[in-house]
Amino acid sequence: MSDVRLNFAACAALILVACSIGKPIPQANTYLVQPPAPQSVPAVAPRQESVRVGNVRVSAAYAGTALVYRRDDVQFVSDPYSRFIAEPGAMLGDQMAAWLGRAGPFKSVTEPESTLPARYVLEATVTELYGDFRPGRAPAAVLAVQFALIDESGALPKAVLERSIARRVDLARESPDALVRGYGDALGEILTELRGELEVVQK
Repeated sequence: MSDVRLNFAACAALILVACSIGKPIPQANTYLVQPPAPQSVPAVAPRQESVRVGNVRVSAAYAGTALVYRRDDVQFVSDPYSRFIAEPGAMLGDQMAAWLGRAGPFKSVTEPESTLPARYVLEATVTELYGDFRPGRAPAAVLAVQFALIDESGALPKAVLERSIARRVDLARESPDALVRGYGDALGEILTELRGELEVVQK
């Protein structure tokens, strides 16, 4: 490469650097999914057993902290500037434990990190967690969870309840803020339905 070309390339690089100086670096907004507080008391008296919420697994497509938007039948995009404040499995596990602890129907509910003994373990796998922003549709928050309640009191653990619950919550607008609020409402509805299922599990 000639000296002229080298000098031109160097000048161009310096101009680009100079133009970038002083420009603020975009900061990611962080979000926490919070379901509304339980609005009703349990239909039955709380059970005397304890339950521990296990580590919540999240399908690989949604396991990162960036919010995920569905743009068409096959295109999903992640938003690098809108993120969950923590890994979604851990965040949702803590929220599930706190909600069930307030709502029943167990004597006590412990978080995934707890080492306290519990007769039951509630396993959960999040299979869908995205904003449906496809053209021609109302924007919506989509959340689906597979639950399994494991009784660990016997010689071998056994599943006493297996349930998949999904919710689609329409949003007033297509935005990260509205989407996370929609996730909170969806999680509250899912946990309310789950509570009804847990209340009738055979003791």
